[in-house]
Amino acid sequence: MNNDVMLLRMLVRTYDDFQATRKRIDNRLKRKKNGELQKGVAVYDIADAELLDKFGNAAATQERDIKKSLRDVLKRFPIWSEWLKSDVKGVGEIAAGRIISEIDINIATTVSKIWQFCGLNPGLVRGKKVMTLSKAEKSGLKITKVIEGKDGEQKAYVLTDEMIPGDRLTAGFVSPFNKSLRAALLGVLADGFIKASSSYRFEYYDKYKNRLENSTNVVKERKGGKIIDVMWKDATPQHRNMAAKRYMIKMFLKDLYVIWRGFEGLPVRPSYQEEYLGHKHVG
Repeated sequence: MNNDVMLLRMLVRTYDDFQATRKRIDNRLKRKKNGELQKGVAVYDIADAELLDKFGNAAATQERDIKKSLRDVLKRFPIWSEWLKSDVKGVGEIAAGRIISEIDINIATTVSKIWQFCGLNPGLVRGKKVMTLSKAEKSGLKITKVIEGKDGEQKAYVLTDEMIPGDRLTAGFVSPFNKSLRAALLGVLADGFIKASSSYRFEYYDKYKNRLENSTNVVKERKGGKIIDVMWKDATPQHRNMAAKRYMIKMFLKDLYVIWRGFEGLPVRPSYQEEYLGHKHVG
């Protein structure tokens, strides 16, 4: 990881810290999004509320300052200045900083690897576990990374032969994807595309959701504590909404992969579905 990427990651994570602090203070003060206090809700004594307000305002100032710094650092990345900023509506500095600093485009040799890293692969993958280094060495399993645990003992990430879902957490296994990145993509960025009326919304989200609303294909859905089969057209609106968001984000990442690898002079391969299964993504 080069210095620019490390700085970008530090700025984004520091921004998250200050934003979380401000939100906690706003919640404790019962403050609404417009800055006003909720009527009829008990708050702290005036002096105490002013003290918390002071720290909340300081955190908000830090958020703004970090965003200014992010703009300067992002200029060092062509994928931001020559594509995300100019051609993609709905991608702000924080989202761009998170994507660029978390995804290593040099090792993402296929878009399928990016989908997996972002938690958008519903297929099965080999699960990873964490164990003490000594136990890992005796297991005969492939060690992928060694870290120092909180207790000072060395731990190892090992690749097992057990298969787990690529887009869900499985007890006893390391998350097979970047949890914070997936949350940011499916939450913040997807909503940003929709609100900004991005081309990704019209080309992928709207069309895909419309297809699901009329589809008789069967999907699993949880109802009344049970997993049942339902046709997409009978699934809950929220289920179809999330499926459409996932598809939209996958198509964005597909474009990101091609354009980013191109800027870096790296070879581009079609996705697994296109290369081996003959599938083509259409809106």
